[in-house]
Amino acid sequence: MAAMVTRALHLPLEATLVPLLLAAAVLAHDANHWLEARQVESVADGNVGALPDGHMVRVASLGFERLAADLFWIRTTYYVGDPVASHAGWPGAERLANLVVDIDPHFDSVYVLMASVLNGLQHDPDAAIRLLEKGAAVSGYWRIHFLLGFQYFMEKHDYARGAQCLERAAALGGPSYLQFLISRLYASAGDPTTAMQFIALRLKNEENSQVRAALEKRISDLWITRDLGLIDDAIARYTAERHRAPKSVRELVETKYLAALPRDPRGGEYAISAEGKAGTDLAYDVIQFQNPRPVAPPQPVTPEKQP
Repeated sequence: MAAMVTRALHLPLEATLVPLLLAAAVLAHDANHWLEARQVESVADGNVGALPDGHMVRVASLGFERLAADLFWIRTTYYVGDPVASHAGWPGAERLANLVVDIDPHFDSVYVLMASVLNGLQHDPDAAIRLLEKGAAVSGYWRIHFLLGFQYFMEKHDYARGAQCLERAAALGGPSYLQFLISRLYASAGDPTTAMQFIALRLKNEENSQVRAALEKRISDLWITRDLGLIDDAIARYTAERHRAPKSVRELVETKYLAALPRDPRGGEYAISAEGKAGTDLAYDVIQFQNPRPVAPPQPVTPEKQP
């Protein structure tokens, strides 16, 4: 008996690996067959129908969870690019993303790319936050924490939480410019200029053309909202002190109510309407900030002195 145990312990490595590889091949074949047997978008509303339990797939993968996750990730990318799913607004995107990361929780690029889909294309920031929070709990990839901070800042106006996420991103090896953004966030949480800088940094790493277009429009909207607000404030001060409305924005500059002539995102000038309000010929959406107050940075904890 002891001799049999000794021989078993000295089996060649191939004898151990081959069964595992065969099991992985069977898993890959079965998973691919399951996928091929179903259309990704099962009905006209873009839903994906029943999906397997990702945790069970991970257990069944016998250590080859990345291989299994890759198969479902390929199908997820097909789904995102499918015109039926696109027309329906990608209703199955969050479920597919969760399936992939349940199989392989350390598949960092899924959190990053699918968060862009969920918020940038599906316009569901809550779903993006849920996915990114899931990734932030297990991953040390700085971009996941950066995107989570972006969601809290831009979509939830939770500036304190946004700053915390950015600090975590910086601590995990994020670019040095994050420190500048963190300080701006603490100093002027609801300032449109801070938001524009945040989006500009996001654009540095965004590859999806549709998401980039949405972010570029957001910058334009913030730009115009900021400028019109500054001009309206100057108009109000001018009118209160001179008892008449200014005739043009240039007059506000010439009389020092504005430090410089503001230009719209295309380089044009703003105007003052007959009602005495600043305006522009460019189409834009007004961006509102719910809580434009500075956020207090966390204070360092002072150790108590021992008696």
